[in-house]
Amino acid sequence: MARKALIHQIEARERRGRWFGALATLLSIALLLSGWVGLFAFMGANSAYGTFEELADEWVPDTRAMELNLPDLSRVSRVYADSGEVLAELHDGRNSEPVPYEDVPEVLVHAILAAEDGEFFEHDGVDFSAIASAAIDNIIYDETRGGSTVTQQVVKNAFVGNEISIQRKINEAFVAAELERRFPKERILEYYMNSVYFGAGAYGVKAASEEFFLKDMDELQIHEAAALSVLVRNPSLYNPRRRPELTLERRNDVIAEMAEHGWITESQAAYAKDRPLGVVDSPARRGQADHVVAEVRRQLLNDPQFSFLGDSNEERKQAIFGCPADDVECEGGGGLQIFTTIDLGLQQEANRVLNEWLPLVPYEQNLQECAKIFPDFEENTEFYAKYAETHSCKPTGAIAMVDNETGAVKVMASGLDFEFSQFDLAIQGRRNPGSSFKPIGLVAALEQGFTTGHRWSGASPLEVECDFVCSPNGTNIWRVSNAGSSTGVISLEEATYRSVNTVYAQVSEATGPENVVDTARRMGITDAALDPVLSIVLGSSAVSPLEMASAYSNFATDGLHADDYIVAKIVNHEGTVIYEHEPQQTQVSDPAIFAASRRALLKVPTSSGTASRADIDHPQGGKTGTHQSYLDAWYVGFTPEYSTAVWVGYEAEQIPLENVVINGQNYSRVFGGSVPAPIWAEFMNIVTVDLPESQFPEEPGNIREFLIPPKTTVPIVVGLSESAAEEKLTKDAKLNVTILEVPSLEPSGIVVAQSIEPGTTVDQGSVVTIYVSNGETPVTALPSMIGLTVEEALELAAELELETGVKLTLVPSSIETEDPNLVGKIAATNPPPGTEITASATISVLIGQLGGDG
Repeated sequence: MARKALIHQIEARERRGRWFGALATLLSIALLLSGWVGLFAFMGANSAYGTFEELADEWVPDTRAMELNLPDLSRVSRVYADSGEVLAELHDGRNSEPVPYEDVPEVLVHAILAAEDGEFFEHDGVDFSAIASAAIDNIIYDETRGGSTVTQQVVKNAFVGNEISIQRKINEAFVAAELERRFPKERILEYYMNSVYFGAGAYGVKAASEEFFLKDMDELQIHEAAALSVLVRNPSLYNPRRRPELTLERRNDVIAEMAEHGWITESQAAYAKDRPLGVVDSPARRGQADHVVAEVRRQLLNDPQFSFLGDSNEERKQAIFGCPADDVECEGGGGLQIFTTIDLGLQQEANRVLNEWLPLVPYEQNLQECAKIFPDFEENTEFYAKYAETHSCKPTGAIAMVDNETGAVKVMASGLDFEFSQFDLAIQGRRNPGSSFKPIGLVAALEQGFTTGHRWSGASPLEVECDFVCSPNGTNIWRVSNAGSSTGVISLEEATYRSVNTVYAQVSEATGPENVVDTARRMGITDAALDPVLSIVLGSSAVSPLEMASAYSNFATDGLHADDYIVAKIVNHEGTVIYEHEPQQTQVSDPAIFAASRRALLKVPTSSGTASRADIDHPQGGKTGTHQSYLDAWYVGFTPEYSTAVWVGYEAEQIPLENVVINGQNYSRVFGGSVPAPIWAEFMNIVTVDLPESQFPEEPGNIREFLIPPKTTVPIVVGLSESAAEEKLTKDAKLNVTILEVPSLEPSGIVVAQSIEPGTTVDQGSVVTIYVSNGETPVTALPSMIGLTVEEALELAAELELETGVKLTLVPSSIETEDPNLVGKIAATNPPPGTEITASATISVLIGQLGGDG
């Protein structure tokens, strides 16, 4: 087979040299004028060369000038945990353990080609008849299947990307043709078989053979080789451990293709089809940090801090994955040792905790869960049948943990296995953090001159009028409600650990949402899109668990922040350290601001706060978060050493966490304190079990200025209605109000007196009693004033008016007395004590003085 292919390639290269330039122009014009179907028919005709050169210059790449280098797979780069365990060998389409084409058994080569490109050794990079057939199936029969050759798949993955566009597809076709002009067929196929992903962390045919059959490649039988080839197309869909019946059906199709091409006999095919699938359980629980490895790979390829690996993406690929084997001028590349900050033991524990609380269920059960949460399931069963193959319809979660002092990412765990979903919920998953964003608003408020002692009304609901559209229903009235009931005027500290929404809505308005955004950026939330709107303090902008963990580290360090990082050191193949991260701390704001904020957060995981289930036997603080309509639930907490964020929700859709079963318990609604908080506690108990005793930093000497309640002036409210007086005292003066109803001639509901004189300076939060008329005529008996001074009698009259509504006017005069104890005091009143008084009365008070003979 190899000799025949070699002769064919020599002939094909000469033929391609004659028609390649004309092909470029014709492909562009056919595509532009005729659409895809016309293109394929047009290409099949293969006529009219060399006419539309101007369009060719614009649409057709100059492939002869391109550097089409197949990465050298012989020098691997390895990723390590912080204590030296090998997490993975970088794949990204480059197999860490490649094998030469000659070492791949013929049965496996034939199986791969039967599944992906049966005419591989016959076409010149693009199989136009296969593409046309696939396009017709897509358009006419609504059946989705690919028409790309093996060469085109290599080009897409290694050179032009997978953008959905006409120009990209043109580039892919021409680069594929050029790739075949430059490389032998066997070299392209070798690269392909060594780089494709088979699922379960296995890249390349050698790793896949060991993963799914516990065999070396040369031990594979026909039915096993065919089964492996099925996985190339879609490792999630054809996962043989989750969907064995679907894999078996497709495997038998591949066996039939092998027979049709003459690679096996009909009797061999019949025997192979009768064999069971034979896939073994995973030989070892691998992939404990696959999402971490994927993030490392992404950063190395794209992050500016690793620009020393290359100025372009292609240069970085060469530095990480090596040079093409047949490029004699290329030197170096690959062989990197990448050391991460990940604590593999804790990473595995985080995965275990998430899996116990929020396990990924088998397909059939997952489909049943989809039927529960999607109202249109019955009308779209076919859609959801496919949806359930790649999306979890049960709640899942994520855990991210950073070292407070250095910013090192110690844990980055996603609740979904990497082979099920490559999307990393811990760092890529951005969801609304709900009230867990309030502490960032608290810091911003303290920076703007408020204190944790400032008082705010916790009345619910609250309507905030904006100068612009600021509500979900498109109006300028933002209506905010508490998760619980209304509160009185409470301190900002209490509003934090009790998570009072209406207070924080006022805080946001007074602080300025743009200042909240600025504070969030300085605290470590640098990548998320933060919209400076009033609701930002209630978590209206989506963030990742890693960003939240990084931000909360400030509360453990008094605002001395180190940016989070995951790559600690890189050593090249010669043993030279070419990169080493040096943590740098920045003082975000006054340390006393964070110390004052921490006081409030320390009360959250207690009986006074919203997260008593997060309590552990270690110094700690934190904050719950429950997004609107229970779409997301959070708990973000910190100890002196680490800050950890836990998110719980649905991975692909924002679906209310209502009427769900989690860890064997029914939840009508999931709050941050009900599920994320105990998950946090279970994990952090493991983290802290062997840590030495520790404490948070000593509070700065100037902390008091961020704690004390400010002063306020008592306004006059006599004469106002009860509601107007209450609003003036609570909202404007930040005072608490006690209301007593009293008889009065004033109309019902009117304030007739107040306990603290208007103009008095008091602490915010002080209690003012207002006396409100009940509309009844006041009646009382005149109390005895005998023996009192006039001043004491006036005080008694004032108290009587507050209690009964009866107003007394005292008119003093003199009377002689022989009793020395009554001299200068009231000796008698007119009317006398006990007389019934209605509404008001003038009382003569007679002041005793000694007679003339005295």
